[in-house]
Amino acid sequence: MSESTQEKQNSTPSARRSSCSSLAEFPFWVISVVLHGLFLGALLMFAPVREIVFKRAALKEAEVITRGDELEMVIEQIRDRTVEKLSARVILLKAGQERMARNFEIINEHFQPFVEQQRATARGRMEKHIADVVPRQAELNQLLEQAVSGGDPQAPVTFAHQWLSRILTGQEEIRRGMRLLEFGGPELLAKQEVAEDAQFEATQFLRWLGDDLRAIAGSEARLNKYKAELLVAKTKVPEAETAVAEAKAGVTAAEGRYTEAKQQWDAERKSNDKERIKAAKASLDEAKRHVNDGRRSVSTLERTLTRAKSTVTRAEQEIAKTRDRLKQRKEKRSTHLTVGCNVHRGAYQRQKDVVTELKALDAWQATSSKDGKKQTPANTAEEATDVKPSKQ
Repeated sequence: MSESTQEKQNSTPSARRSSCSSLAEFPFWVISVVLHGLFLGALLMFAPVREIVFKRAALKEAEVITRGDELEMVIEQIRDRTVEKLSARVILLKAGQERMARNFEIINEHFQPFVEQQRATARGRMEKHIADVVPRQAELNQLLEQAVSGGDPQAPVTFAHQWLSRILTGQEEIRRGMRLLEFGGPELLAKQEVAEDAQFEATQFLRWLGDDLRAIAGSEARLNKYKAELLVAKTKVPEAETAVAEAKAGVTAAEGRYTEAKQQWDAERKSNDKERIKAAKASLDEAKRHVNDGRRSVSTLERTLTRAKSTVTRAEQEIAKTRDRLKQRKEKRSTHLTVGCNVHRGAYQRQKDVVTELKALDAWQATSSKDGKKQTPANTAEEATDVKPSKQ
């Protein structure tokens, strides 16, 4: 049955069409393969590809020159080429040297005056700060010595608040000028740094001195406040005591009236007169009210007296504490003033020595000052020591 079914399928029109189409396409594929083969063969035989694929040039061996003339000719050619290259490099080097020389000329023409101007400016700034720093240090030193001797300790503090920052800035500018102008070398520069450190240490003592003065002023203000409170409290205590005594006397009198009213009321109760009993009762109540009011007034006045006495006690205690603190702060003020004066004196002396040594240098003498006057050690000593204190 299956064989008959297969035969029927093969005998269908669609099966017959597929077999016919495959037979019809077979010649087309053969022709296509032949044409492509011919095209590739022609491409390989007649195109430049043939030179690449089939013809490879044989490697040539290097020609060795064995004759002397030819060898000399080759050497001369190499020498000529080397000379040409070296000549070109020498020309470039000469051009570079000319450009460098021109650059140096430009630097000397334009920048060297600028450097000299900078040095002159630095010199002028140094002279300005030296003329400002050393006299201010001397003036502060004089104020501190006066304060140690019993003068006003607020004067150096006020002066330091106004000028100390400028003194420190001036010392720093002096050190920068010494480094820029190369005055004195590392040793003198180290001395200047020591002088700056000493002045900074003195600045700290002056700040502590200012804190002590403010603390003393605050303690004195509190002391005056407690003294005023004590004075008022001591005035109130006798007044309160008098008021308490008077109130107690009033209570005693009220109690006596109350006793009489109670006896009167007891006597009237034995009678049968209601009006008289009522009147006696009213008198008794009024006397009792007076007694109670008097006792309350006494209690209030006694509390007032107690507060006045406690105010006196507290004020006396605060006055004692404030006096102790004031004494301690005055001792600290004295210590900071004395030590600060000594430290500042040392800083001032160090700075003056640096300036004296600086102005004695040959480099300082060789350069002209701002006003064209030569500086001498004698003039330096006069400028450093001849200082008048400014008015506060």
